[in-house]
Order: sequence, then structure tokens, then C-alpha cells
Amino acid sequence: MKESFDEKSKTWDDEPRRVRQAQAIYSAIEKGVPLQAGSNALDYGCGTGLLTLPLAKRVGRVTAVDSSAGMLEVLMQKAQAGGLGNIGSLRADFTSDPLPPESYDLITSAMSLHHVADTATLLRKFFRLLAPGGTLALADLDSEDGSFHGSMDGIPHAGFDRDALSGQLTTAGFTEIQFTTVTSIEKNERTYPVFLVTALKRGT
Repeated sequence: MKESFDEKSKTWDDEPRRVRQAQAIYSAIEKGVPLQAGSNALDYGCGTGLLTLPLAKRVGRVTAVDSSAGMLEVLMQKAQAGGLGNIGSLRADFTSDPLPPESYDLITSAMSLHHVADTATLLRKFFRLLAPGGTLALADLDSEDGSFHGSMDGIPHAGFDRDALSGQLTTAGFTEIQFTTVTSIEKNERTYPVFLVTALKRGT
């Protein structure tokens, strides 16, 4: 899968659908999450930075995390070209690699969760990484019939049931969980809704 995304990184942004989708997700985050100039954010499964780059214009610093070196290379080239010096990159898979030592005020992830087999464990790790009072914002597919990717080979989830995901977030320790439909994807002559779920780690 990592090699596949390394290869795909070269033409990832050429698909207008992906760009529009990221714009819609960012707009929903901008409306629903307090973005502060001094905050420290992490974008997990960042890809080529379609969410990372606009986020970096509103917060203090963003750590862009992806398991694909190719995706991160494209992202950092775009950041340099755009004069964004507040983005750092980290090649990692939090399901197996050590977590960063710092904490974050905001963790985002767009269309990456369905690639993670053990989402419950990843959500608990996100909770650990968030500073008290921090926000988690995840965008992904609602439950679908498996047709979105054409083949489920290597894809552990055909979208998510909102109630089930809400239960995992609650178990991980999150509160004030809210779901919103933010966009839809037209593909394979079907419409696939995309949600944004936000959740808080209460301050202490």
C-alpha cells in the first residue's frame, strides 16, 4: 500500500474531485472548529497536503503525518513553493510506529480512517496526543457497499456507521461528538456521502 501511494503521489492532485473534496472538508473544519493562530496541529494521513496547506495558514504549526514518503515529498514541495514555513513532516504509521513526544491542540484526518484496520486503537492514540481541551476532526465515508474503491483488497472498512464510530470515540475518552455531512463523492455512477466528526478532549 505504501509503494502504491508513493507512485500515486505524482498525479494525486490531478483529480479535480479530490481537490474539491478536500476544500469542502476544510471549509467544514473552519466553520466548526476554533482555529487559533498559535495552536499546534497534526494532520494524519495528510497525503499531498490538500488539507494540511490551508490549515497551516490558520494555525501556528502543522505536523503532516503520512506513511508514504512520496506523498510527503509532494506536500513539502508545495509548502516551500507557497512560502509556508510552519509545516513539518513525519513519515509514520501510528498503528505501529512510536507516537511523537509532543501534544497537539488539533488533530485532523481526511479520508484516511477507512485504511486503518484497528480504528479503536488509533482513536485512543489520538486521544493521548491531544492536549487537554484539544479537538479531533475526522472526515471519512459513511457506510457503503464496498464499491467505492472497486476492490476491498487491502481496504479494511467500507465506510463507517456513525453510531459505531461514535461509540469508539466515547470509549477512547472523547466528548461532545458531532457528525455533519460535509460533501458527497460522485463515483461509479453512485453518490457516496462524506461526514466530518468532531470531538473534544476535556480540559483538566
